[in-house]
Amino acid sequence: MAGLSARRSIVYGEPGRSLRADESTIRVSHSARMQKSKATKAAVLVRAANKVKRELYRLPAVRVVRGYEYHRALEAHALRLPPLDPVDLPPYHALRTEGAYMAPVETLRLPGTREMLAACDELAAELRATPLDVENAPRLPIHRLMDFPEIYMWGLDRRLLEFIENYVGLPIRYHGADLRREVADGKLNDVRQWHIDAEDWRMFKIILYLNDVLPGGGPFQYLPRALTIETARRLHYGSGFVTDDEMAAVLPPSRWNECLAKSHTAIMADTCKVFHRAQPPRTADRYSITFSWTSTTAVKAYPTMALTEQAVAYILAHTDERQRACLPPRS
Repeated sequence: MAGLSARRSIVYGEPGRSLRADESTIRVSHSARMQKSKATKAAVLVRAANKVKRELYRLPAVRVVRGYEYHRALEAHALRLPPLDPVDLPPYHALRTEGAYMAPVETLRLPGTREMLAACDELAAELRATPLDVENAPRLPIHRLMDFPEIYMWGLDRRLLEFIENYVGLPIRYHGADLRREVADGKLNDVRQWHIDAEDWRMFKIILYLNDVLPGGGPFQYLPRALTIETARRLHYGSGFVTDDEMAAVLPPSRWNECLAKSHTAIMADTCKVFHRAQPPRTADRYSITFSWTSTTAVKAYPTMALTEQAVAYILAHTDERQRACLPPRS
């Protein structure tokens, strides 16, 4: 895995063939809209519960107890960690020191990458052609992503799971993928503001660009781990969002890392360890897909792809016991 620093462009390979879905699946049905409405209501309840839990965990006594439990769990699982492939040492060390690592996704040498990229490119084109509504970060419905199982299955590659488990240090949970479009309206809202994720002690994400991201195109931005610690101290940061003005008051924008890169660039990041955000795009929309993993004992609930029975059946038929252990429990 050949890493590149932020602000450097990356040459990408030629995508492979995509697996076509029936054209009728492109239209969002009434049931899909109902599913989206239910998912939105559920997300509101989850956010409310997470806020209560987050405030509880900020209490000094609770933090001490949970910290002790976490480190005890790390020690107990250390002897059960799978072997780490030597080719994965550079990104592993980059995540432990810097908090992020960027490289062309093809250099990760994961099986199924060509098929996954072709499917993502097809869906990004579909999202590009979809009329905009009030949202400035529209997504495709989950059922549409699962019309391309090669996307979801890419995140269950065994070597990738072993790498992530070594980094997280505990048994891991795979949460699937989220393909979205960041509309170039310059608005500073939601994850376009600086924040540190509070889902877990350590978290692993792969943000995969699906178009060239140039200045003004909404690049992923972050502060290295050491700088995040110092900045959080100066901001008296506990949780929530930080505005540009608040961040600039303690750290000049010249020290904000931005990941400018070609399409099909993968950015690995531990978003629980670094200040980060999707910079508000001004001159061009940004298309990307984000794959996410936490430990199985995450501090707070994390949104997980709601899989249909058909999708579950496909996944179970194409995975082994080790991979199935990373799937979210069925409700």
